[in-house]
Amino acid sequence: MARIQNLKPNAQSVRPHRIEKGVTCEHQVVDDGEGRKLLHLTTLGSKTRQSQPKSSQSLQLDADVAAQLIDVMRAAFGDRALNIQPALDIAFPPPDIGVDPDALAMAYQQRPELFRKLVTNDATAGDVVAMAHRRQQVARFRRLLEDDDYFDQERKSRFPNRGGEAVWQEFFEQNPWIFGVSLAGQLLTSWSDEKLEQVVAGSSISSVGKRTDALLRTSGRIKSMVFAEIKTHRKELLEPIKEPYRPGCWAPSFELSGGVVQAQGTVHLAVAQMRDRLQEKASDGSDLPGEFTYLLRPRSYLIIGNLDSLKGEAGGYHETKFRSFELFRREMIQPEILTFDEVLARAEWAVETTQRDAIRQ
Repeated sequence: MARIQNLKPNAQSVRPHRIEKGVTCEHQVVDDGEGRKLLHLTTLGSKTRQSQPKSSQSLQLDADVAAQLIDVMRAAFGDRALNIQPALDIAFPPPDIGVDPDALAMAYQQRPELFRKLVTNDATAGDVVAMAHRRQQVARFRRLLEDDDYFDQERKSRFPNRGGEAVWQEFFEQNPWIFGVSLAGQLLTSWSDEKLEQVVAGSSISSVGKRTDALLRTSGRIKSMVFAEIKTHRKELLEPIKEPYRPGCWAPSFELSGGVVQAQGTVHLAVAQMRDRLQEKASDGSDLPGEFTYLLRPRSYLIIGNLDSLKGEAGGYHETKFRSFELFRREMIQPEILTFDEVLARAEWAVETTQRDAIRQ
């Protein structure tokens, strides 16, 4: 007979007991004489005994020790195996205590209908969910941009036979809102709800099919088509040579100039085939009255590289390199050239601004 005062880990080499020698444990609650309850556990003798079962060993524990034992069992078996449902005040959580994500996930698994009811009755729940998703996506955007190992792993596991552009293509396919808030002053939306990448000039015996990485259009009563070509953040912005083309003048890289020509060619062929405007069709092939998308000198974008590639040996930005790149793209009518880190910065700013506005409300 013993009363447990505390629990601590045991480092001894212990073997599991054989199930055929298992015993029954009886329990009851007793008073310690000072108003505190004790849980009394009594094990009965082995079933192999010839005599009647009788008390063999007994233990007593108070509420403090019982709480320790519960923590030990939860760590050993997990809440799901123990069928423990965390007690969470979902509607009014303590303001200074964070909610354990694992406990919240377990609570959802136990009572999904309660969570759905709460979300349904909350007029702002959709905004909260959308904002949480966008925060996760800009965090993934930053990791893809800055963590080379992570980017390579994503490419190898998801697109083993394709280049790094496929990783970014899929990411922007899943997050077209980033282009909507990051590329232009106007709100841009995906041309198709299913896929950003679209064929914009058909292929035939006499012509080459042209495909744009992202086909967008402005949002509003009058819509205009917008094109985007997506390279990777690893493409050089300037020619990777030690000496400038002329003193203080660095030439644009082959990838940058090639991307510009590609974007210009795609827009030119699309306009040549579609003319000034494109009639939108209903599901049965008939015209939608008054619904057109215009191609009047359509805007186009080239997303390529990272401004960090313009840094010098000491880690600071190289003034003449940055000037050469900036002047080159500022004098470019089409496409507008943006680097991946610039697109990320705009997306992060949009998410942070929306979140601050929501808090103020």
